[in-house]
Amino acid sequence: MRIAVTGATGMVGGQVSRAALAAGHEVRAVTRPDPQRRGATLLVGGQPVPAVTASLTDSEALTRALRGCEALVHCAAVYAFGASRAGEVEQVNAEGTRAVLEAAVAAGVSRVVVTTSSVTCGSSLLPRTRSERDHLGTEPAPPYYASKVAQEQVALETGQRLGIPVVLALPTVVLGGPFTRLAPSNAIVLRYLLDPTRSTFAGGCNVVDARDVGVGHVALLEHGVAGERYLLGGEDVSWRMLHTLVSDLAGLPGPFAEMPAGSAWALSAAAEWVAGLQGATPLTTRDEASTVGRYYWYTSSKAHDLGYAARPARATVAASLAWLAVSLDLPRWAREGLRLHPEVRAARELVPAPLGAPTGTAGAGTAGAGAAGAGATGAGATGAGAAGAGAEGLSRRPRRSPPAWPRRRR
Repeated sequence: MRIAVTGATGMVGGQVSRAALAAGHEVRAVTRPDPQRRGATLLVGGQPVPAVTASLTDSEALTRALRGCEALVHCAAVYAFGASRAGEVEQVNAEGTRAVLEAAVAAGVSRVVVTTSSVTCGSSLLPRTRSERDHLGTEPAPPYYASKVAQEQVALETGQRLGIPVVLALPTVVLGGPFTRLAPSNAIVLRYLLDPTRSTFAGGCNVVDARDVGVGHVALLEHGVAGERYLLGGEDVSWRMLHTLVSDLAGLPGPFAEMPAGSAWALSAAAEWVAGLQGATPLTTRDEASTVGRYYWYTSSKAHDLGYAARPARATVAASLAWLAVSLDLPRWAREGLRLHPEVRAARELVPAPLGAPTGTAGAGTAGAGAAGAGATGAGATGAGAAGAGAEGLSRRPRRSPPAWPRRRR
């Protein structure tokens, strides 16, 4: 089956592309126009795949990009928090999905998987697991959350109106790599590495490895029931447990004190103020801090019935650290303080790629970001690209060689 993947340069889209190739499908990467990327191919796990560019606002270009494909996995979205991005998030995530589905029908695509987010199933004040039967209620809901609820409604309504089968994939907090732009999901781990107080929070989330999410999307494409929602998660953890895993795998002390929700909100407000003065993107926002103290715990039993499986939380956190350790988002002073566990070194797969190749990358070389996170750190979601593809993360970094791995002292 020939599958088009929007958001193919994002972390989730890249892993979907890779999983589709491993399952024996053909892949066409649909990316947003990028003057820095040249050539008509994209490297996915070291394997070149055809790539076409199309903006989510250009219906004709989208139709051309999708023509000849039998199926579509729509991962492209804006994954961001903060008032300054609220309008863009709503427009791209909901209306962009409508445009993609209309183009898919015009191009003759027969089946679609749309990536939304576990946050559409809501959260709880008590540590209880939620399922696809649950929905976002009256709890604190940043504009990003509302945009994913709207995206689901638009996807199902458009699919029914146009007669195209649509399956919804709801990833939880997606950690790992590869990524070239830091999204709020891996930023959860980064924030803890940069916190000298090693504070933790009340509440919790569900973490999942990006590789498992990629395989899960292919399972939904092949076996999912049209009109159904499927959570793609891993293990439920409290924030204290998550931060304990980070400390152990990174060779750091902590976590120590539990930060109250009010303090998390105040620190996020300060971070937004400083970032505004610097013209930068804050590492955390009041939107995210508003979710502190809640449990974003989910079951993926519905997807398990289709053959889906996920790694434990420890392996997932190790994968995130494996990429952050060589990321330019991690300052040198913080990198030099790490004493990485061997599990972290083993978690990053190295894929050979020609030096100076005029192609883009995705899957497992150097790829985009995207995925999920919230709480003062966050709760689940997805991400991969704005108005076309690729994740719109927290920072854009210069292209240069990554630093060497830090040494772990015995």
